[in-house]
Amino acid sequence: MAIIGPWLVLLIGWLLAAGPAMLGWLTSPNSQLNDALGLASILLLSANGAQVIIGGTPISVMPLGLTIAIVLLLQPVAALAARQAARGEALADDTGRLWVNGERLVFRVTGTVVGSYLAGLLLLSTLVPVVDWSVLVKGLIIAAVAASWGASREVGFDPTRNWVPWLRQVPVAVGTALLVILVAGAAAVAATFILRFDQLVAVHDSLQPDPLGSVLLAYLQLLYLPNLIIWGGSWAVGAGLSIGDGSFLSLGVSDLGFLPAIPMLSAVPPSGLLPAATRWWLLAGVAAGALAGAVVTLARPRARFDQTALVGGLTGVLAGLAAAAMAAFASGGLGTQRLAYVGVRVGDMLVVGPSLLGLAGLVTGLVIGLLRRPQSAPEPDAETADTAEVTEQSKVEP
Repeated sequence: MAIIGPWLVLLIGWLLAAGPAMLGWLTSPNSQLNDALGLASILLLSANGAQVIIGGTPISVMPLGLTIAIVLLLQPVAALAARQAARGEALADDTGRLWVNGERLVFRVTGTVVGSYLAGLLLLSTLVPVVDWSVLVKGLIIAAVAASWGASREVGFDPTRNWVPWLRQVPVAVGTALLVILVAGAAAVAATFILRFDQLVAVHDSLQPDPLGSVLLAYLQLLYLPNLIIWGGSWAVGAGLSIGDGSFLSLGVSDLGFLPAIPMLSAVPPSGLLPAATRWWLLAGVAAGALAGAVVTLARPRARFDQTALVGGLTGVLAGLAAAAMAAFASGGLGTQRLAYVGVRVGDMLVVGPSLLGLAGLVTGLVIGLLRRPQSAPEPDAETADTAEVTEQSKVEP
């Protein structure tokens, strides 16, 4: 399954991409079936980070909707492969329970799944053809994250099991901060669609699609909706957005130039200063950093206030850097010249994200450290110490 499974995932991903391609073939009398099938392969490679050419236009923005679907499909494949591998090498103890070396098994399954997945991408790249080696780099990241996640959950392996307790909360804190940013981004996008609904409909009608064309347009926009949500979250944190050359959108001002005739991109505010109340969106970044700092700080009940402030601040900075990486993954080009780059200004995000989230995390850690009194470590009695020693000696990796 670790070898065949990734190819099945690529096939399902190709079928998901073939949906809009076939609709386009049905609605366009001049299009050829071979071109439609080739477009499905191009969309699949684009979802793995390749820069592709569609209609003579270079596209480097990943359709993250399809990317997320691939990740969700790879997880059960890796889990099934890990289960099969565990049955083949498990050792039974005196009670009949089966044990495996979880770390070694997860690394082996992840490596096999990633290797098979990259081989499939490489073959697909030669058939289209698409010459862009970045597909192997981003494809490796996508497959490694999905495979390690699925295999680890299946065998109960926790890569942070040997970390100190408070450090084990850092991934949870970063994930919580990213979730807050994504929720804020979804809210910002929804609010923009509601306020600019007439403009969105006008651009859609200007394209004059038939019913099948409307379905195709909606499907394609759905594939890129996660990108738009990440853009909205980055905007709420304070980073600027670039929607084509000469177009800039921030919390304070909207300066629009040439915009592509894409309905969901036409819902941006008109040029001019934005209301002062728009800056309240910055509270999303404050909340993200504060929650990240609180998660880690609360896991250190015996730390002094200066230690909690430092840990909270560093966790917020780490969450801000993770948000910048997420923004970079969601941005790219939709053409040349004016549309050479659309999405989050990653340079802005690298400054604003760690600064805002780090400051919020630092203040949260400081406040928590000042409001509570550090707990003293309990003195273990002889029986507890003996039990701990025996437990450590008899511990077996799952």
